[in-house]
Amino acid sequence: MLEGVLNGEVRGRWQVAGRLRQRVGLVLSGVAALLALGVGWAPAASAHASLLFTTPTVGSSVAESPTSLMLIFDQRVTPSGRAVRVAGSDGAEQQVDSAVLGSGGSVMTAAVRGALRSGVYTVTWQVIAQDGDAVTGSYQFAVGPSAQGALSQGGLGSAATSGQVVTTALRWILFAALAMVIGEAVAVRWGRRHRPDAGRLPRQWTLPAVLAGLVAALGLVAVIVGDGSVLSAVTDPALGQLDSRPGVLALVEAGVFAAAGVVGWRLPRWDWVPVSGVVVAEGLRAHPQAFLAGWGALTTVAHLGAAMVWVGGLVYVVRCAVRWRSAPAASWAVLGSYARLAAWLFAVVVATGVVSALVVVPLSAVTSTGYGRWLLVKLGLVVAVSGCALAARWRLRRRQNSVPVRLLRAEAGVLVAVLGVTAVLGASAPPRQGGGALRLAPPATGPVVQVGARTGEIGVSVTASDGQVVLQLTAPGSDAPGADAGYRLSAALADPAGATRTLRVRGCGVGCFVAPIAWEKGASHLTVRVAADGWQGGTASVAVPWPAHPDPGALERVASVLRGTGAFTVYERVTSDTTRGLGTPHSLTPTGQRFLTSEPYSGGRAANVNTVPGPDGTTTLLLGYPAEKTQIELIVDADGRPQRETLTAPNHLVTRTFIYPESDEKS
Repeated sequence: MLEGVLNGEVRGRWQVAGRLRQRVGLVLSGVAALLALGVGWAPAASAHASLLFTTPTVGSSVAESPTSLMLIFDQRVTPSGRAVRVAGSDGAEQQVDSAVLGSGGSVMTAAVRGALRSGVYTVTWQVIAQDGDAVTGSYQFAVGPSAQGALSQGGLGSAATSGQVVTTALRWILFAALAMVIGEAVAVRWGRRHRPDAGRLPRQWTLPAVLAGLVAALGLVAVIVGDGSVLSAVTDPALGQLDSRPGVLALVEAGVFAAAGVVGWRLPRWDWVPVSGVVVAEGLRAHPQAFLAGWGALTTVAHLGAAMVWVGGLVYVVRCAVRWRSAPAASWAVLGSYARLAAWLFAVVVATGVVSALVVVPLSAVTSTGYGRWLLVKLGLVVAVSGCALAARWRLRRRQNSVPVRLLRAEAGVLVAVLGVTAVLGASAPPRQGGGALRLAPPATGPVVQVGARTGEIGVSVTASDGQVVLQLTAPGSDAPGADAGYRLSAALADPAGATRTLRVRGCGVGCFVAPIAWEKGASHLTVRVAADGWQGGTASVAVPWPAHPDPGALERVASVLRGTGAFTVYERVTSDTTRGLGTPHSLTPTGQRFLTSEPYSGGRAANVNTVPGPDGTTTLLLGYPAEKTQIELIVDADGRPQRETLTAPNHLVTRTFIYPESDEKS
């Protein structure tokens, strides 16, 4: 940055400034291109733990007391000492068991002891995220008929990082310590090389920096053990947190600083070697790693390592310039050595910082979120650093016999402020990318309505429940282990009043998609456009009646009627590709008992049975068999006899029309 700080033999280097700028540009382009390639491979994720779904649903009312509470996060979490707490509207806490993890650590379940009385309850949760921060939040649900409608459907409650101020301060100290150790290790060599005959090197701050880093690292361990509180780490430590990934990384950082202290005591010039391990550990826990597995850690290591040399090196060089003020030639020489490396450091810091910011924060969230605004503050500080460097360069070219110490101090001070903002960002939750895929389908709350359709060669299973809809796509052979047809889906919903809107759809596994929906009373029409690699897709539309009307007895009555029915005629069409039509009709003349034995509902049962009254005394039964990914729409007359049937299975669509003998019609 200060490549103009030269005199004598160093001044000639201004002639190669153009080539230096070209090289810096190549570094910027190469690093950006390499990391952009990693961005293209990156799955969407959330760096902080975000609560996605709950059972009971946030803001919902359930008729009976739940036996357990389920919380689904977008990443693996570690339960805190009291991960789940439940309190009634009077503040009295309800007894719940310790939280148990499932589904790879992203699903947390806590059993409820006893029955919850009718009323509104607040659930408070706390977990340790993958970046080591303690994240806490709360939400409400209601129990009992008297509480129906007491709450409105909303978001996932409030969430915040526990001990954020303490975590920020500790990370600032840790980053400053890293800068002093690593930056001084580089800059002290320049000082020895250009030290004037009567001059002395500034005293190194390495050992105090190592001790400060050790205290900060131990403080971060205490934050994890104390669920966000250093005091709780002393009075009520949750030592089990140290077995988690964040706990292990925090212990590693503390151990590395301790090892650096031992090495620095015996070999002062080599204490930077173990301290470099802290930079690697920070890369593994930082936000970009959650978005760019592997690449994210590499980006952070490059960004943080370059920044540490940049900041720590400049601080030491400024101290040299102040101490050697009476020997400006030596000051210029040491500043010139720093400047040649600073240009490359600036390129790496800017390139990796820009890529990390674009990955972690969508452009739409830069000005609308606190995290994005802190990024803008950091950008402004980097611009200020550049301004200080350019001003110092101009001063040096105008006054070659003086060193602009004030400008250099200002540059170093702003860089230390950059480390502070970096600490704030590390302890804050970045905006969650709403389009990120989930690891599994969210659980349904309350009764569900299942309907199905087929478009082209792809089956569409629709599961509507309170506040959401889950869609499962199946193509021939897609059930094989490891199979993934590269499904794509978009959806729109027309409510009973005719208002249409596009749904925000997220993936939830192979062929699985989920979208939030506030269902209106009546029949909504869901239209989906689907595609898959190697299979014909298309557009399908299904009617979803709401609210659900579970009636298992209706199916039992239909099965009973069929068992007592004699021979009748069934006209049937079967297709596996709807683009080629619904198939050629052919007729069958079974008895009711014989026909029933070939149907999924032969026993008069289905996983989900809903009834919808129709005109002329008819009733539509919506049957769901989620394990088989099969749905049946069965229209029966007032006597309980099937009139029409549409069966949607993973590999085919069957439509049937039933014709009964005239004697049966008259009877």
